[in-house]
Amino acid sequence: MWYPPSIAPFVAIPTADIVPDLESARRHGLGDPAYFVGACPTSLPDGWRFASRSYILQLFPTADIPEAGEDAGIVLGETDRIAMRELTQIAFPDFFRERTADLGLYLGVYEGARLIAMAGERLALPGQQEISGVCTHPDFTGRGLARQLTRALLSRHRRRGVRSFLHVSEGNAGARRLYDSMGFVVRASLLMCKVERITAPL
Repeated sequence: MWYPPSIAPFVAIPTADIVPDLESARRHGLGDPAYFVGACPTSLPDGWRFASRSYILQLFPTADIPEAGEDAGIVLGETDRIAMRELTQIAFPDFFRERTADLGLYLGVYEGARLIAMAGERLALPGQQEISGVCTHPDFTGRGLARQLTRALLSRHRRRGVRSFLHVSEGNAGARRLYDSMGFVVRASLLMCKVERITAPL
């Protein structure tokens, strides 16, 4: 299973011993490169290679995170898409795509005509909603914008009766400090493998 590349670059397989038919998947819409999350294949078909391996942490909020208002920032829409892409290309290039914002609600903060911070929703499971795309432009850090937007989403999720969760790169020390200070706790460490096509099959 995979997302259309205009939405997200992620692929899922049930177990690592499966050799994915990446060429067939590519003909049917799989993007290149692609990222396996959780279960990464032990081996790849000819013409593909592993470009990198890393770990991401899955975090859930503890019950004692205080309530916050839902009015932080503004709700971002179609007219904000270019600004959203420009901001996320600084924070985490390759993961936020043209249609990623179709997956949920996104909140943002502008300084004049410039989008300087945002946070939103991505993966949805029964009774659960992922917080994603949390980022602040490097010129505007230290104002607590990411914290405000994240807490606003937490409050919206509580009102809807869904449980929030999020993912962060194991090596992203700044984001981990933020979420630790907010009361998030690590539930799981997930392997993420980036794969890319290197040759066309003969």
